[in-house]
Formats: sequence, C-alpha cells, structure tokens
Amino acid sequence: MGHLKKQFDCFDRLPEILRKTLANAAFDWDATLVAEALDLGAQVEGIIARIHEDERRRLPIDNYVMYGPAHPGAAASVQANWLKYYHYPVQRDYWWVR
Repeated sequence: MGHLKKQFDCFDRLPEILRKTLANAAFDWDATLVAEALDLGAQVEGIIARIHEDERRRLPIDNYVMYGPAHPGAAASVQANWLKYYHYPVQRDYWWVR
C-alpha cells in the first residue's frame, strides 16, 4: 500500500503538463521514476518527448501481440528482443497463430 501512496504523492507533485501527459498515456508510467528524473535535472519537455517516443514505438508491438500482424495498427513482425524488452513471451504462440 505504501508504494501506491508514493505513486499518488509523486504524481500530485508533478507539473500539470506532465500529469496530463501521464494521465492520457497509453501505458502505465511510474510517477516516482518521472519525479526522480525531474529531481536529477531532466527537463519536462524532454520527459514528455521520451514518453511519446516510447509509446509511438510500443503501440504497434502491443497491437501485434494482442491482435496479430493483420491488425491495421500492428507491426508486420516484431523482433524477439523487443518482445522481451516489453515483457511479452518471446515464443510466437499467440492466439492468432493457432
């Protein structure tokens, strides 16, 4: 329970533009990690750009895993290292293969 409270506390202390970005993000982001990056001197615009870049790269991979390569928003294929990076099973035994 303490970790969740820390997440909310960190989220509440973030600049409004960053809170809006995280609230509308396609994926869960760790608010404590974002707050630590700010504490270390990262610029808000740079963090937002990194979030958007990661989501731009990740969304076609997620669509590939969940819906298959025929989905309009999915990647045609995904390298095993990207599946591993995003914590997906590396073996290609997805429902749409069967």
